[in-house]
Amino acid sequence: MDKKWLAGIAILFVLLSYLFIAFAHHSSKMGSIVKELHGRPASPGHRYHIVLIEQERYHPYWEMVEKGAGKAAKEYGMNIEFTGPVRNNMEEQINLLEKAIAARVDAIIVQGLNEEKFTPVINKAVKQGIPVITIDTDAPSSKRLTYVGTDNVAAGERLGRLVVQTAGETGKIGVIIGSEVAQNQLQRLYGLRSIVNQHSGLEIVDVRSSNISHMEAIQQAADMLRLHPEITIMVGTSSTDALGVLQAAKSLKRDSLKIIGFDNQEDTLAAIGRGEIKATVAQQPFFMGEMAVKLLNEHFQGRTLQPAYYTEVKVLDKSNAQEGESL
Repeated sequence: MDKKWLAGIAILFVLLSYLFIAFAHHSSKMGSIVKELHGRPASPGHRYHIVLIEQERYHPYWEMVEKGAGKAAKEYGMNIEFTGPVRNNMEEQINLLEKAIAARVDAIIVQGLNEEKFTPVINKAVKQGIPVITIDTDAPSSKRLTYVGTDNVAAGERLGRLVVQTAGETGKIGVIIGSEVAQNQLQRLYGLRSIVNQHSGLEIVDVRSSNISHMEAIQQAADMLRLHPEITIMVGTSSTDALGVLQAAKSLKRDSLKIIGFDNQEDTLAAIGRGEIKATVAQQPFFMGEMAVKLLNEHFQGRTLQPAYYTEVKVLDKSNAQEGESL
C-alpha cells in the first residue's frame, strides 16, 4: 500500500509540474500577444513581417513606392513583402488583403481605393490585431492607423489652376481619369472641376476612364477628340493618361492640342522636355513608401500617429522637368 501511495504521489507531482509549465508558457505567450497589440515588439529579436498591396505590380509609380518602402524596411530591420494584381483589378486587391489577414502578418499597407469595399476588410484586419496604413488613396471612415499620400482634392485643384494658366479664360476641356470607381481619381476630378467652374469661359465637355491602361487611354482620348473637335486642352489624372492623349493627338494630327498630365513617368518628363506635354502634377511615391514603413515602426514603438500625413505635389514643366526624376 505504501508503494502504491508513493507512486500516486509521484504521478500527481509530475502532472502538477506539467500543468505549471504549460500555464507559464501560455502566460508568456499571452504577454507577448498583448505587447504586440499595444505596439511593442514581443521580443528583441522579432522581425516584423509587413505586406504592401499595390494597385498594379511592375507599374513605374508603384516601383518607386516599393523602393522607398524597401529602404525604410531595411533601415528598421523589418521583412517587407510586395504584392498586387499584375493588371489593375480592385477585387484582386481585396482578395490579397484577405490573404494577408489570414496569414496573420504584423502590418499591412494598402490603398483604400473604394471606401465602401475596402473599409470592412481593413476593419477586419484591425479587429484581428493587424495595424493597417492606407497609402496613395485613403479610407478615412475605416479603423486604419493613418493615411500617407497626396491630398487628392488639392492635387485636382492644382490641375485646375494649370488649366487656367495654360488655356486662359476660355476653352473646351476633355478629361481622362484613371478609374470611375477609385476614390483618388474621383477626388482629383472633383478638385479640377471646382477650379474650372469658377471660370465661365471654361467648360469640361467630356470625362472618360482609361482604367489605368495606356491602350485604353489612347482609345478613349481618340474617341473623345473625334466626337468633340472643339476640345483645345486635355487633362489626365493618372500617370497613364497624358501619354495616351499625346499618342491619340498625334494620330489625329491635333498638334495644337494642349495636354496636362499627372505623375512623373520618364516618358512624360521626356514629352514635357520636347514641348509635347505642357506640364504635369507630380507626386512623391518614393517618399510615400518610405514614410508608411517609418510610421509603422513608430507605431510598434508605442507612439501615437496623426490621422493623416499628406505628401506634397510639384508642378513640372519645361523649366524644371528634370527635377521629376528624383521624386
